[in-house]
Amino acid sequence: MTEFGRPKESTMTATPTIPTDAGNGPVFDEANAQYRGAARHEYLATLREGPVPIAWDLFGRAHLLRYHDVRSVFLDPEGAVNVGAGLAIALGATSGPLFDWQSHALIVQNPPRHTAMRGAIRSINARLARRLAPLIEEQTHRLVDEFPSDGVVDLVHAFCFTLPVRVIMGLLGLPESDEAQIGEWSPRALPSRPEGVPDADRVNALFREYAEARIEERRAAPRDDDLLTDLIHAQDRGDITPDELWATVQTLVLAGHETTSGALATGVHAMLTHDNQWEQLKSDPSLADGAAEEMLRWDAAAPEMGRVLTRDWEIGGRILHAGTVVALNLTSANRDPRVFERPDEFDIRRSNSKEHLSFGVGIHRCTGAPVAQVEMPIALRVLAERLDHLSLAEEPSYDPGFFRQFDSLRVHVRTNPRRAR
Repeated sequence: MTEFGRPKESTMTATPTIPTDAGNGPVFDEANAQYRGAARHEYLATLREGPVPIAWDLFGRAHLLRYHDVRSVFLDPEGAVNVGAGLAIALGATSGPLFDWQSHALIVQNPPRHTAMRGAIRSINARLARRLAPLIEEQTHRLVDEFPSDGVVDLVHAFCFTLPVRVIMGLLGLPESDEAQIGEWSPRALPSRPEGVPDADRVNALFREYAEARIEERRAAPRDDDLLTDLIHAQDRGDITPDELWATVQTLVLAGHETTSGALATGVHAMLTHDNQWEQLKSDPSLADGAAEEMLRWDAAAPEMGRVLTRDWEIGGRILHAGTVVALNLTSANRDPRVFERPDEFDIRRSNSKEHLSFGVGIHRCTGAPVAQVEMPIALRVLAERLDHLSLAEEPSYDPGFFRQFDSLRVHVRTNPRRAR
């Protein structure tokens, strides 16, 4: 077997069209023009289906690209632990607001700290998720009410981003008037390249001030039915620390909507460009649940999650040593033909779409998954009910940030009035 530690010095070119060898295996180049654009999946397939199922990036991380490799690491929280503020550190941020947020967020914790935090938040989410449906349906109708009756709308800004933000803010009991400010901060909070760190630090500092101010307001005037009050009670019980409280609020507001926002936008685009998928949903709204899961599989909004190996792992006949930092590439895993037949076809009737890894799996599965899995089908059913016509006005372009998102998605719509209930 070949043994792998950290890769040798990279020989990566700026925009290779195919992976080149870095000494230990193929190179994963996040700056590659193919990866940053519409050919992302072709680029990843070249890496995933090559003889070495591991690729190294500029930061010395080993990217795992195949579904079963990614899933096995997720399911062994003792053999592969969270990297803490590893993403911030990889970007060169070893202190400062971005580092502080990353250090205290639930998503980067390990047991036993993770167990205590997750238990508190999961019990809150489960209780609130059951009451979500009326809020989501009302917000969805309100947004469609603002569409032109017959014209062009940017679905990213008018719907796909706004709906999840309003739902999260509604859960937390934050004022809707703060939505514009959150919209300005959100895409800048988590950069994908080192040059984005100074701006991310500014945004994270501002949001921490915002979060702590809202926490103090709610502590002085608690409510019976919002997530922020419940999180404050969790801190009062000692389940989470003051730093974990503001970091959790920040994660929920700045990053908690990204998976849903990205999946709705790329998923609607996929429905409009694949074999009458939108027409199938229009004629049978009961397909909305399956459509939502296929959207989540199709293009993971959070493309990767990091881990540090605490023991040696064998991956595809190679040995990765303890201490190796790995990136679990969800985008690639969700298109693995070993699991998903015809993975590059978008099919809302796919029988195993729910096996996607976009929320992770195991003890670190995204605590916001129950919210997204209620929210997305309702949003799709309302769109199918309210839009008599939906078609692309132009091809979208991708946002260059960490999350996989469109800058805009301009579509032709023809709406009908909201039906009385």
